[in-house]
Amino acid sequence: MVFIIYGNVQFVPGRYNDWQAAYDKLGEYVYKNEQDTRTYYFGVPIEYKERISETPHMLAFEVYGKREDLYETHFHSPAMKNFLPAIPPTMTTGLDLTHYSDVSGFLDKSGKLDECGIIYDTRILCHSATSRDYVLRKLEEVSKHAEQEKGTFTFWVLKSLDHEDQVRIFERYENFEAMQTHQGSACMVDFWMCTKDEIKSMEGRTYVPNFKGWLHR
Repeated sequence: MVFIIYGNVQFVPGRYNDWQAAYDKLGEYVYKNEQDTRTYYFGVPIEYKERISETPHMLAFEVYGKREDLYETHFHSPAMKNFLPAIPPTMTTGLDLTHYSDVSGFLDKSGKLDECGIIYDTRILCHSATSRDYVLRKLEEVSKHAEQEKGTFTFWVLKSLDHEDQVRIFERYENFEAMQTHQGSACMVDFWMCTKDEIKSMEGRTYVPNFKGWLHR
C-alpha cells in the first residue's frame, strides 16, 4: 500500500508556463534525490490538448511510499523551498490536495511506461462507509476485467483517506476509443447497475497528459 495525492491546480489565466518553469526545476531535483516520490504525473483538460499553455486547470497525481515522504521529505527539500514561494502569483488558489490509498487495479499494466492518449478521473461519493466497502469490493472485479482490455493502460482504484465515503479511480487509456470500449463493457455496466443503491453521486472528467514528470520509476 502506498500514499497517493491528487493536486487540484488552478492557474491565473495565461500563467501556466510560468508555473511550469518553476516546476521543471523542482521536478529535476525530485527525480534525482527523492526515490520515494514514485509518481509525479499531470493532466490538463482535454479541451486544452492543442493549447496547453492556456489551460486554467491541471490535475496532479503523485505517489509516495508513505505520508512522511511527502510532508517531511518532499515539502522540506531545498527545491521545494524555492518552488513554493514562486508559484502563488501563478495560481488562483493555494495548494489543494486530497489523500488516498490504493485498493485494487494497476498503475502501468505493461510495465513499459507507455504514454496514454486519455486520462480519466472518476470520483464516486457513497452513502456511507459501509456502502464504500461494497463499492470497493465490486471494483476489484472490474479491475480484473480491465487488466484484460488491450487499450486500458491504468485502472487504479483508490479510497479516500480524508472522507470515509469517497472512492476515486485513476484511469489511463490508449485513446478515446479504448476509453469508450471500457466504459461500455458489460462488466462496467454491471458494476453501475449493482451499486446504484450504494452510490450517492458520481462524476468524471477527461484529461490529456502534459508530458511532464513521470508515471513511475
